Amino acid sequence: MKKKNRLSKWKKQEKFSIVFESPMDSDFEKFLKIWNDKNPSNEKNLFGSDYDLMKMTRELVFDIKKGVPVFHYICPMLDTKKLEISYHHLIDSVFEGDETDIEKEVINTLGIATALEVPIYPNNEIVEKDLSNYYQKLIQNGFTAPDEKGNDVKLVPVNSKKMEDFKIDKFSKIDLTKFWSPTDLLMLKQVVKEEFLKLNNAHRTLTMLELAIQQLENLLDTSKRNENNLQKCITENPILLGLDYAKIIPKHKLGSEFEVDYALEKFNGLTDLMEIESSNLNIFTKQGNPSSYLVHAEQQVIDWLDWIEKNNAYARNGLEGLISPKGFIIIGRSSSLTEKTKASLIRRNKAFNGNITILTYDDVLIKAKSLRDILKNEKTSYNIGSSQIKRG
Repeated sequence: MKKKNRLSKWKKQEKFSIVFESPMDSDFEKFLKIWNDKNPSNEKNLFGSDYDLMKMTRELVFDIKKGVPVFHYICPMLDTKKLEISYHHLIDSVFEGDETDIEKEVINTLGIATALEVPIYPNNEIVEKDLSNYYQKLIQNGFTAPDEKGNDVKLVPVNSKKMEDFKIDKFSKIDLTKFWSPTDLLMLKQVVKEEFLKLNNAHRTLTMLELAIQQLENLLDTSKRNENNLQKCITENPILLGLDYAKIIPKHKLGSEFEVDYALEKFNGLTDLMEIESSNLNIFTKQGNPSSYLVHAEQQVIDWLDWIEKNNAYARNGLEGLISPKGFIIIGRSSSLTEKTKASLIRRNKAFNGNITILTYDDVLIKAKSLRDILKNEKTSYNIGSSQIKRG
């Protein structure tokens, strides 16, 4: 297998034009005239094409002036008196036309620069995002240039990166023998920033969830439980109910007829409803029948859902997300259930066909722990009610 070698790039000799500083040394001017007289083919317009200009460019500096993209060309100049080369801000490329025309010309300039491995720098942090957006479009779609007949043809620089090169899992495989321009690094910077933001958000979410689990666990383990504190814990920690809910709204009124214990507002704007009963209440009787507490809670939620269906427009005036909400009931402890009543609870939930879900306080805790372990990427399995959820 042939090894990649950066030095091989320079085995092919390339010649580039150069600009002379003014005023020109008189002796050098005479020499140049004699040379051009002997070699008339060498006498040409220095800026005969964008390609010629780009070949002699040391770097491009991207900026935005009065809302329009600008490229500043930094090029070498020869001091004919001292025979020294220095680099100067030689020329600006300013674009005209509508937004589509300007975008096309900017991407075409980026394409030629990328093909010739001319580095492109943002002039300041303010224009970084704009440059990154243009460069991303170049990577995704290529650029256009006129052919011999003057027709635009689609081109892709052979040394151009692909979008998958900027994925976080590709970082360890970056090929440093290839040219990585400042615009490539700008894209990498954006990817890293987004990844850190995700990690930061995940860490914050996990910390909140850990604290909420600990609080709920402590309240459930206390022999003298305070039901108000249990309900307050769930109210203040919607994350215990999953990542769907942004906040919990207590005591929401449905007209003058009903008052909902909790409206659960999702991040997508939709809203579910919840009835919270005491953790001390039995869900089933000793004979295995649903307790009066459970039946009462179910009827409450059924009445809410029925009222919303009949008064949908009016209900949405008070809370816009009340569109076919689902109902939840939290009641009792799993420890009060036998194998028979666990099966009965599963059948009861199935009978409601997802419109109403009955959970114990232990179910809430176990679901929260399951979510925590998913976020921590741990392999685990939990029993919720009598159905098993496996992760990992």
